[in-house]
Amino acid sequence: MSKIIIIGSGIGGLATANLLAKAGHEVHVYEKEAGPGGRAGQFKKDGFTFDTGPSWYLMPDVFEHYFELLGTSTKKQLDLVQLKPAYKVFFEGGDTITITGDLEKDAETFEAVETGAGESLKKYVEKSDETYQLSLKHFLYSNFTNPADFLHSDITKRAGRMLVLATTSIDSYVKKFVTHQYLKQILEYPMVFLGTSPFNAPALYSLMSALDFKEGVFYPRGTMYVVVERLVALGKEFGVQYHYKCPVKRIVVSNGAASGIELESGPKIEADIIISNADLHFTETKLLDAQNQSYPEKYWAKQQASPSALLLFLGIKGKVPEFEHHTLLFVEDWKANFNAIYNTKMTPEKASLYISKTSQTDASTAPKGHENIFVLVPLPAGISLTPKQNTDLTAHYLNQIKTMTGVDLASRTVSQTTFGPDDFKTKYHSWQSSMLGPSHKLSQSAFFRTPNKSKKVTNLYYVGSGTVPGIGVPMCLIGAELIYKRLAGIKRGGRVQTIEPFKEHF
Repeated sequence: MSKIIIIGSGIGGLATANLLAKAGHEVHVYEKEAGPGGRAGQFKKDGFTFDTGPSWYLMPDVFEHYFELLGTSTKKQLDLVQLKPAYKVFFEGGDTITITGDLEKDAETFEAVETGAGESLKKYVEKSDETYQLSLKHFLYSNFTNPADFLHSDITKRAGRMLVLATTSIDSYVKKFVTHQYLKQILEYPMVFLGTSPFNAPALYSLMSALDFKEGVFYPRGTMYVVVERLVALGKEFGVQYHYKCPVKRIVVSNGAASGIELESGPKIEADIIISNADLHFTETKLLDAQNQSYPEKYWAKQQASPSALLLFLGIKGKVPEFEHHTLLFVEDWKANFNAIYNTKMTPEKASLYISKTSQTDASTAPKGHENIFVLVPLPAGISLTPKQNTDLTAHYLNQIKTMTGVDLASRTVSQTTFGPDDFKTKYHSWQSSMLGPSHKLSQSAFFRTPNKSKKVTNLYYVGSGTVPGIGVPMCLIGAELIYKRLAGIKRGGRVQTIEPFKEHF
């Protein structure tokens, strides 16, 4: 049995702790905050409850597989509700489109906007699902350490198509199926959740549409934070020990191997293996001495961060029937919006933004007669805002929401809290104040993404959105399994079926 320390209690850290504890090891999780979750946290104020991070429950089969590895199931751990409709979109021109999650109905909606778009949507989703299934089988659950994985017939016979998807932007790819601006935006918006732009993201990520239109969008009652609570509860069953309010000052390296951690409060704790779920840039540049950094500042200077964000947590008096559980606002000048975020680094005058209203599905998240409204406005990475700028931008974007939807949130707000770029940096040690980590442009995806193992320090590993396979709760669950495979010496791609003890391969 090895003693393993995990730095950070985000989804990736918690999920990894459970798998390694089930494999028979002594696992300790050290977290600087007072409770678990990291960016997937929960915020409560004035009777309102909000998720502070992920709010879309996608890829249900990934959750199911993960819970099965722990001897349980999604049904036993979560109370899932499929959202019907899946989401609603407001366009700057005043039109709205509601996506139901029923492909036949959504194809009719597309057809009503553009002749032939209904069949095009079905073809797009069919191809998206094929890419998704291929990725699940061969790419997402891989540490890319076994070249033979790429010689599988599933991959070789689709090599040409995969090459096209990898070298074509999703914006260019979508144009082959639909031409109306509204429909293009609906098929391209998931790139925001991957921290990238549809004009820069590879068309491989068209697989996201298979989730929206075919698998559906779900919600775990109690908010997404219930996932965190269940991971911790399972961890306790397996003997994981959690240490909160224990920020780590540095990773101790002895003779080229990670041998423990030093807390900011002074104590040094020895361990056989160190796994960092903290921000990867912070881990490499702050927790390690210069000679032990595999990815120093000069490495990050060449990387692209996902956007930062302004988050609004609003308690609203009265009901807001105009919004669904998930609501999106898309501005007319789609390309200029992304250009402001990624290229000119300017705060968008008009922003495409996201609104969540969990109180529609879960009455426990707001007092009776009220709604909880969460607003996410993507902003350029690396910016800093003063408190006054946060306040001014809040008023500005609430006015935009009023203009585009007719809903005057400002006049009905009874509770308001903002969380801006500087908060991401302070609370999460976030690189470039990013809300998600490195973006998913091609050169930062799949086998190009920063590996989950230090190149210079033995027994030092990484898990979370900064490393493989990438951004999102399902990706972090997969990332936990990739760490288990690393330590257990499993080099083949694909899912493991059981968690077994390991001793010799780390």
